[in-house]
Amino acid sequence: MLHAPHRIVYSNIRTSILGVAILLALPRSARAQDRDDGSRVTEATRRRDAGDLPGAAELLRPYVRRHPEELEAARLLAQILYWIKDFPGARQLYEETLALHPNDVPLRLQYGRMLLETVDAARLGEVVTPLLDVPAARGQAQALLGTSAYWQGDLSAAKRLLSAALRAGSTQADVRGQLREIAALTAPWVRVASDLRHDDQPLERLGVGADAGWFLTPLTVLTAHPTSSWLRSGDSLAITVSAAVVRLTHYAAGIRTELEAAVGALQRTAGGATDWTGRLGIGVRLPRHFALRARGEREVYLYTLASLTTPVMTSTGTALLAWNHPRGWLGEAAVQRQWYPDKNAISTAYVWVLAPVARGGGSQLQIGYGASAQNADESRFVLASPQQPYPPTDPRFSLDGRYVPYYTPANLVTHSALAAATARLAPSITLRLNGSYAVRATDDKPVLVTSAGPTPGQTVVVRSSNRRTFSPWIGRAALELAPTGALTLAATGEIMRTAFYTAASAGVQVGYRFTGAAVRRVER
Repeated sequence: MLHAPHRIVYSNIRTSILGVAILLALPRSARAQDRDDGSRVTEATRRRDAGDLPGAAELLRPYVRRHPEELEAARLLAQILYWIKDFPGARQLYEETLALHPNDVPLRLQYGRMLLETVDAARLGEVVTPLLDVPAARGQAQALLGTSAYWQGDLSAAKRLLSAALRAGSTQADVRGQLREIAALTAPWVRVASDLRHDDQPLERLGVGADAGWFLTPLTVLTAHPTSSWLRSGDSLAITVSAAVVRLTHYAAGIRTELEAAVGALQRTAGGATDWTGRLGIGVRLPRHFALRARGEREVYLYTLASLTTPVMTSTGTALLAWNHPRGWLGEAAVQRQWYPDKNAISTAYVWVLAPVARGGGSQLQIGYGASAQNADESRFVLASPQQPYPPTDPRFSLDGRYVPYYTPANLVTHSALAAATARLAPSITLRLNGSYAVRATDDKPVLVTSAGPTPGQTVVVRSSNRRTFSPWIGRAALELAPTGALTLAATGEIMRTAFYTAASAGVQVGYRFTGAAVRRVER
């Protein structure tokens, strides 16, 4: 039996031996864990290559949590998370890894491709721009930034960056293709058109016109638009209106602003009165695919019989908010004020929205709702013939009226069902249909009645109104053909019923875009 001192010594020896065993075991355990972790990365890579992305991600997550400094594993996991559409997780991991490895070129390029495809242009610029100073990565960085600019509508920056990417030897397969698309989009064009219109006032119109456009820069367009219209009512009333308009439009991509200015001249009948037209507009593209626009314009009015003999020029101010979502949602809300030469004015407000209900194969169906309100300060509804007989006891008595010289709605409110359809009938043939039907429309319909005059036996005509309900509608169709990349043909038709007439029109258009020379310059 050991005495106490000896037990103490024995105990200390045993403790020391146990401590040494633990110390020896710990490194062995760590090395085993490292081997296990290494095998996890290898297995995750194998699963990725085999298409098992969720399984690869599950294997990598614990390893990356334990070893956030392991660059290769973090890059692999971030890429897999993006492929399985875990965008928040991928973004967080990319940001954390970039903070630890800010100078890693493959990491920035990989993250940049994700930001491009998730349409985060601002962060893409921050991540990729430093690579412009890295010769080996400059071409790929320029390609990413150029594609982003292209998708954002900044064609000038896109053309500059993508061209530089080609010169830097970028192997991006779609760089040259995007440059071809930009060249085609910005090629000069010409278009000629003719249309025939008839309404039951009765009023007939035959119009011919042309458009020609040149891109001064990829974001600056100059167009010329000459037209001539022949209008008549019956066999006794006919005029010709000729006009020419020059328009300049520019998109300032840096501030996401659209600018437009146009000026033109018109002449009513050869040797007759001349006047001028004009348009100024500004628009700002907002986040979430919205745009805020305002414009002012001066134009000729030719929609009533009286406007053929009495020249009418209108001045219009409009403010609107537009929505154009890539998934097929469309909408617009606007207020408008239109002034006439006789100091009268018409106020208009409207809103409409279209929702996609079916999409696929280049075809789309949208349905929606629209509402509008319109009112004139003063009515221009007068006797159709000043020679109408009096008194009311005359069997021929009739107080027919008409708008002179322009239409003036009175408290017109409409609620309409909307529909639009696009059908790709063939690769080069597209059919477009759209229209609206007012499920309810009300206005104060003007009527002319007789009343006793200020002197005995005198009868005068006074204007009154009746509240009415009716259903205006409009339908449009267009068949578009593109037999070549440069040539386009279109046939259009429209039929409509308004508050005071029914009209139908048909037209044809032929357009040509000079894409060949522009594309050949890209190929050189």
